[in-house]
Amino acid sequence: MPVGELRERLDLPPATLTAHLNVLRAAALVHDQREGRSIRVRANYLQMNALLAYLTENCCAGTADCDPVAACHPRKTGAIP
Repeated sequence: MPVGELRERLDLPPATLTAHLNVLRAAALVHDQREGRSIRVRANYLQMNALLAYLTENCCAGTADCDPVAACHPRKTGAIP
């Protein structure tokens, strides 16, 4: 999603969104792709799933009580529901 559209949907001040995105970028949970004059932010689903697996294994002590319900997957674009 373009950064401008993301900011509008979340109704955040630009500096706040930038700070949040910088944290996500540092954790490799999102990456940017330049498209002309705009920047599109994309989720890094492999990294998100790795984080969920790590948290489940290390924070839940292997109990099934807090296993993730499902893995994160990109939404298919152009697909007919």
